[in-house]
Amino acid sequence: MADWRNWRLPVKVAAVLLVPVAVAVGAGVLQIRGYVVRADSYASIGKLVTLRSAMTPLIAAVQDERAYQAGRLDGAAPDENSYHERGAVTTRAFQTVRGLAEDPATPLGSVAVARFAEVTTQVNAMPQLRQSIDAGSDVSVSVVAYTTVLRSMLDFDQALVNEFGDPALASTGGALHNLQVAAEQLSLQHAVLLTAATRGRLLESEVVSIDQSQLRYLDRVADFAALATSAQRDLRTQTVTGRDVLARDRMVQDALTTVPAAGKPEPPTLASKVSIGEWESASHNTDALVSKVLTGLEGELSGTVATLQDETSDQAGVISVILLASLLTAVGVGVVFGNNMIRSLLTLRRTALHVAQHQLPALVADLREEGASEVVIEPVAVHTTEEFGQLARAFDAVHQQAVGSAVEQARLRGGLRNTFVNLSRRSQGLVERQLRLMEELERKEENPQQLANLFKLDHLATRMRRNNENLMVLSGTDVTRRFSKPIPLGDVLRAAASEIEQYQRVVVQTTPQVEVVGYAASDLVRLIAELLDNATAFSPPRSHVVIVGRPRNGGGVVIDVIDEGVGMSPEELDAANVRLRSVDTDELPASRQMGHFVIARLSARHQIDVTLVDQGPHRDGLRAVVGVPPDLVRKPSNTPPRVIEAAPVPRRATVVPPARPRQAITRSAAPAPTTAESEWSSFRGMAVEDGATAPKSVWFKGKLPTGEAPRHRLDDPADDRPATNGTTPDVVEPTTGSDVDLPKRKPRGNLVAGRPGADGVAPVRRDPNATRGFLSNYQTGIRQGVRDSGDHRSAQENP
Repeated sequence: MADWRNWRLPVKVAAVLLVPVAVAVGAGVLQIRGYVVRADSYASIGKLVTLRSAMTPLIAAVQDERAYQAGRLDGAAPDENSYHERGAVTTRAFQTVRGLAEDPATPLGSVAVARFAEVTTQVNAMPQLRQSIDAGSDVSVSVVAYTTVLRSMLDFDQALVNEFGDPALASTGGALHNLQVAAEQLSLQHAVLLTAATRGRLLESEVVSIDQSQLRYLDRVADFAALATSAQRDLRTQTVTGRDVLARDRMVQDALTTVPAAGKPEPPTLASKVSIGEWESASHNTDALVSKVLTGLEGELSGTVATLQDETSDQAGVISVILLASLLTAVGVGVVFGNNMIRSLLTLRRTALHVAQHQLPALVADLREEGASEVVIEPVAVHTTEEFGQLARAFDAVHQQAVGSAVEQARLRGGLRNTFVNLSRRSQGLVERQLRLMEELERKEENPQQLANLFKLDHLATRMRRNNENLMVLSGTDVTRRFSKPIPLGDVLRAAASEIEQYQRVVVQTTPQVEVVGYAASDLVRLIAELLDNATAFSPPRSHVVIVGRPRNGGGVVIDVIDEGVGMSPEELDAANVRLRSVDTDELPASRQMGHFVIARLSARHQIDVTLVDQGPHRDGLRAVVGVPPDLVRKPSNTPPRVIEAAPVPRRATVVPPARPRQAITRSAAPAPTTAESEWSSFRGMAVEDGATAPKSVWFKGKLPTGEAPRHRLDDPADDRPATNGTTPDVVEPTTGSDVDLPKRKPRGNLVAGRPGADGVAPVRRDPNATRGFLSNYQTGIRQGVRDSGDHRSAQENP
């Protein structure tokens, strides 16, 4: 015999399962089920036998009531106490029957249910019958009424016997029913003849009733003999006999001879043939003998049911023992073979789960951090040569291939990441050089249109730099542009607005007076810029995108970016929020979804919560909720506000001049530059402040009075007081001869007195950031003037 551990898997399965399956299916299950069903059926029949046995006292009680009221004269009432005591016995007997019949465990068929409903109707009408008897109703009518009630009860008894089903029970049940009907005929004769004896004569109807009942009695006795066993027949023959039985039969025959017949002599009187006392005694004794036989048959029927149920249960038990022994044998055989298979399977399963849940994820993480390297796998500890061993070796091959693929993918990802980083850095270096070149050109350019085009190129280059930095973020590389000092939250939001194409549509509302720590400010700017870019791209061109900041429960701030765009479906919104939290994914983002992955990386870096929510059924657009944790913000330092000529405005700003000449405009103040490029040079630009409108520039509404110019407070946009630093901004006035009446600066028109200049007075030293802000204002005025002039000219040409 070959080594059983190397048997093929079908042989092992057959050896383990053949014995218990063959024994269980072939020798046990069906037989046990059949015996159980039969035992349950005998238990149900036992309920019916119990109900049928309860009918005997009920029938006897009604018969007793009928016989008792039959011993009165017409128009007279029976003894009230005795009569109603018998009625109470009947009521109690019926309640017992009703409880058994209405028990859910009693399996009554539809016919039996209908017959019991008739019994219930008849019994419910008996109180009225008793009342009429108490009132002295006709005795013969009362006897007929009681007989009707008894007939419905016997019909229900017949329906119960038909429910037995089993042949061993059906014959005994049928014999019992026939004997019950025969006993009813004897009881009916008792009541009819007692009525006639009390009256003193037999009526024609009573003679007919006695003759018919006698025929039915003999017929039912014959049916009983046909169904009963010899022991049951002997029981009746030996029990229902004796002097009282003979005397009763004789008095019935004598009573029939008292009926007068035409053409015959006058018959004897009924009183001379039948004594009421003897008739009552003989009838009661005969009824008692018949009841004794009925009781014996009921006991025999109940015993038969119990015996059949026990025998069936015993047979089911024997088959169960045989089946259990077979199963134990099968288990003994299967344990030896199955134990080895189970061990192999468990080892393979445990190894597979460990590889899938621990080894491969750890390997992938190591490859991401340390780079690709050769990895040697540990084989599965199943060393047999049968199917399980072959499966283990196949899994080892799959494991090795998966590791090789992971190493190859790590190398590919590392190469792509390095490629993206190198390309991004090269492109970023070119963009930085381009920005510096454009700054020089902007300083030297005096043509308004050329200056405006330079500003557009400057803004496009800034957006290109942001896209390069996004590639570096997605590649897992940190960008180099970071702040070293805390930045006010409002400046961070305005810097974010300056990073997008449609910065003119961004409205920055009031924000909490807090500062963002330097190491997180640049990433927060990029994060808000991505949200603003999406908000402006998917909203109407003439709508605004609002940024508002508010304190956060538990510390920190919440920044809301609100647009009026097309919105998103619930499914798209859920998918977008999933992307905003997908920081561990290695898949390359789609171009339309790259911003979401950038936001996810930036927010995960500083534990910032970003969620997109719908604005409800009554408002269009979405709300991006950015939760900045408390460790990234702090209260600003208590330094007095600076008043400057013009706050330095980042390039490409959409700073709309105010409608009144002296109304102030709020701008973000940047830290003083320490090198050629200040910390704000990476985030140039500004959004329209909350409440700002786009009126026509004040420069094109008329010349400002000499010595008057808008003053710009950094800390209070509503403050219109003049500056206190002793300097006055250059005064500008419209240029004469120009088609658009552009403002023109007066050379040396704003020199500080007492300092040498062209006339021996030195020129004013200006902050380069302030100068940049002034040029931005200047460029905005030029744009507005050109547009207004074009509209005016079109109106003149097309009146």
